[in-house]
Amino acid sequence: MAEEEKIMIELDLRAGQPIIYVVSPEEGRAELMIVEEAQKAKRKNITFWSCTDGFIKLGATKGDENTQDPMTALGYIKENVEPESVYIFRDLHLFFENSPPALIRILRDLARECKETKRTIVLLSPVRKIPMELERDTVVVEFELPKEELLKKIFMGVYSPHKERAPLSEDDIERTIQAAKGLTTNEAEMAFSKALVSYIRDTAGGLTIPAIVMKEKAMSVKKAGILEYFESKEDESSIGGLENLKSWMKQRSKSFTKKAKEFGVPMPKGILLVGIPGCGKSLTAKAASNILKVPLIKLDVGRLFGGLVGASEQNTRNALATIDAVGDCIVWIDELEKAFAGVNGGDGDNGVSKRMFGQIITWMQEKTSPSFIVATANDISTLPSELLRKGRFDEIFFVGLPNDEERKKILEISVKKFKRDPKIITKDKMKDCISSSQGFSGAELEAVVKSGLHTAFNRGTELDGDYILREILITTPLSKSRAEQLSEMRKWAADNAVNASKTDEVKGLLGETLGGRQLTMD
Repeated sequence: MAEEEKIMIELDLRAGQPIIYVVSPEEGRAELMIVEEAQKAKRKNITFWSCTDGFIKLGATKGDENTQDPMTALGYIKENVEPESVYIFRDLHLFFENSPPALIRILRDLARECKETKRTIVLLSPVRKIPMELERDTVVVEFELPKEELLKKIFMGVYSPHKERAPLSEDDIERTIQAAKGLTTNEAEMAFSKALVSYIRDTAGGLTIPAIVMKEKAMSVKKAGILEYFESKEDESSIGGLENLKSWMKQRSKSFTKKAKEFGVPMPKGILLVGIPGCGKSLTAKAASNILKVPLIKLDVGRLFGGLVGASEQNTRNALATIDAVGDCIVWIDELEKAFAGVNGGDGDNGVSKRMFGQIITWMQEKTSPSFIVATANDISTLPSELLRKGRFDEIFFVGLPNDEERKKILEISVKKFKRDPKIITKDKMKDCISSSQGFSGAELEAVVKSGLHTAFNRGTELDGDYILREILITTPLSKSRAEQLSEMRKWAADNAVNASKTDEVKGLLGETLGGRQLTMD
């Protein structure tokens, strides 16, 4: 438990705060800390409540079934004044939705009366759900997920009996602890145990303990349904071109090393990739995981929206807290303009989008965790201006249509992807493919290779350059139908973004050169 949280709880108890709302997914761990701080604050009576046990005194084994109803329990506190008492209510928030007015009223009455008698009601919940009427009478304490010190203590407790069968270096232990960041204490203990058992049983030696723990964390992240962990297979070689962008990321990859942190190198915040669909923005986000050598987590803003009042904001807080707890990672936010489409359009959702947007951009500006954001956008015109302000991103890159050399690389990568030798396209045929594919995006070039493969299979022959050229000639690229949008985007990028490619040799369909300033890298 973070020292700041302990101090906050103890100060609130000593000050006689009547209602403390504790948000934590780890009920047992939070209760131990609350009891410890209550005892430090010289509170005489500590009582727990749940709808299954009713009131149960600290140290007792049986509860009072007559107090299982929340109104009855709160009524008891109101009628029986026991000074210096702490009442820890488990999951009382479940009764707030559609609750009778008397439930909120009695809590408001107790907020006033408990302050006078130095009694405290602690509402312990995995989610933050405070009735509006109680907000000013309630102090909220949000517990962080366990940090490295506690995770290492848990790991060593699990690992000690297996040291001889699973010898690990200090570096292995450190990477295992880092892999567990973002898990609860229970989840971490289970992940460590499973990793050790799997490692010992893996006689072929193909598994590493940090990798197994990382997979367990991926499953844990997926359970929440908001964040998605990606085990990316893409790397630098998967991207055809965009040399400027790749060089920038490779340089920043050193910032995640222990040596860089000791040197005082500031952690990079992230990048925004702008361009029309199919030019490699999402591919780059996936490949960034292997370039920067950190895990990739996708934040789907659409999944943050909840049906209940306050649920969307709580989901946002939980997601950002989990990202902070994970530590070194890439946060991929795809199609940013769709994620915040409602921000500029009034209060159609009662301002929920604006509040969520405010939470996220404040986090982006002020975050101290070593998470690196890779956001993508297809339409820059719809993005809120606050998002493009200096300090949100380290750099904005314009990912335009590939130039001649990049189209050649993309065709070769696409052919290799389907387990063919790129040499099946002869030099002369490659020249024809490159000249005929001007205005094609990377996705469209991969699509013509795929279509050529289907045609070759149906004709009972092997894929070659003729099939690929034929598909190019019968395909109309998206850039033709979106010529005006692409032209506007290039004009914007000329002053506001860095060209993701090394050169600006690409000519637009309207004759203009590719937008975006150049970035010189050592």
